[in-house]
Amino acid sequence: MVKPGFRADESGQAVTEYILLLAAVVSFFLVIGSGLRRLDVAKALTRPLTEDFRYAYQYGHPKARGYEDEGGPKMHPRAVGGDPSNFRIFINPGVTR
Repeated sequence: MVKPGFRADESGQAVTEYILLLAAVVSFFLVIGSGLRRLDVAKALTRPLTEDFRYAYQYGHPKARGYEDEGGPKMHPRAVGGDPSNFRIFINPGVTR
């Protein structure tokens, strides 16, 4: 029996529309997910934790590098010679009597 206001050939149209809508939403998220993996967004988001904070904690500056890093010391607070960006900040007022 067909409900009043509906035709017999329209029974299931809503289910079909919901399935198509679900397929569109799932494919949208799959495309976005594959794009994020291709752009390596996870690595870019964790870079401050793995590099910048590490160097800031170890050397006092996020762009500083040490002897064990690639290219030798750069912006290193205690490195002598080498890169001109190395600096030494030691304030020693001397002994006064």
